[in-house]
Amino acid sequence: MATPFHVEIVTPSRVLHSGEAEEVSMRTDAGEIAFLAHHEDFIGAADITVVRVRPHATEAGEPGEGEGSELRFAVHGGFVHVDQGANTVTILAGVAERGDHIDVGRARAALAAAEERLATEGPAAEQRVAAEAEHPAAGEGAPTGATRLSGAMVGLLAPESAEAALRRAKARLEAAGAAEPV
Repeated sequence: MATPFHVEIVTPSRVLHSGEAEEVSMRTDAGEIAFLAHHEDFIGAADITVVRVRPHATEAGEPGEGEGSELRFAVHGGFVHVDQGANTVTILAGVAERGDHIDVGRARAALAAAEERLATEGPAAEQRVAAEAEHPAAGEGAPTGATRLSGAMVGLLAPESAEAALRRAKARLEAAGAAEPV
C-alpha cells in the first residue's frame, strides 16, 4: 500500500477537497507532474488543467472517498504548493470544480462558443500577451517571435481570451469524463 499524504484543493469561496491521497497529478507551467508522499518542496503555477487525485484507503482497510477510482477536478489556473516536511500538496485556484459536479451540457456549449470565438478572433490575445512579455516596453508593436505562453500564463495574463476559454471548457469536459484528455 502506498504511503498517504494530505491534499487540499482550495478556492476563494471554499475548500473543494481535503483528504488523504496516494498520488496527485496535474499540468503546471513546467509541464505534467505527479506528486507522491514526501515529494520535494515545490511551488508552481497551475495550468488550466484536470487535477487527478488517487485517494488512499483508510487504516482499517475500508475504502476511502472514491477509493478504487480517481477523483478529477477542473482547475482554471492558480498555484500548487508542496510541503515535504508536512507531507502536503495544496492547490490554490481561483476557480475549480469537482468533475462529478460539472454540468456536461453547459460545458459542451462553452466549448462550442470558445471554438467559434477562436475561429473568429484567432489567438490574437495570446500573441499580444506573449509579445508584451518578451518586449514589455514595445507593447503591441513588438515582434511576435517564437514565444509560446504556457496554459498557466494564458490563464493568468489573458483570462478572457478565446484560447483560455477553450482550455477551460476542455478541462471541464475531461474532468467530467465526457471528453478525451487534453
